[in-house]
Amino acid sequence: MILNDMKQIDEALSKPMTLVVTKTHTCSICQNIIPYIKERVPAFESLNVIELYLDDHDELRGKFMIFTVPTVMLYHEGKEILRESRFINTDKINRLIEMMQ
Repeated sequence: MILNDMKQIDEALSKPMTLVVTKTHTCSICQNIIPYIKERVPAFESLNVIELYLDDHDELRGKFMIFTVPTVMLYHEGKEILRESRFINTDKINRLIEMMQ
């Protein structure tokens, strides 16, 4: 789900498990990151997944302190528990999901 409104983003982050994928329209790797994660994370379907395009909302770079794309952040009940940039380690994502369930 692509979100554009800060209120929607805050609501999504408060859910039990949210995976935030930040990317840009011009990043070719970013366009394939969701299928890559979906293929390697068995619990993907149970996560609340949101996509944020930094091109459309510059203020998100500052709010989330994002310096490179793609950046993937895993939130548990509104708290960031994992951040991966460029090289996404899906094993870490899987371990954290298992620990939080």
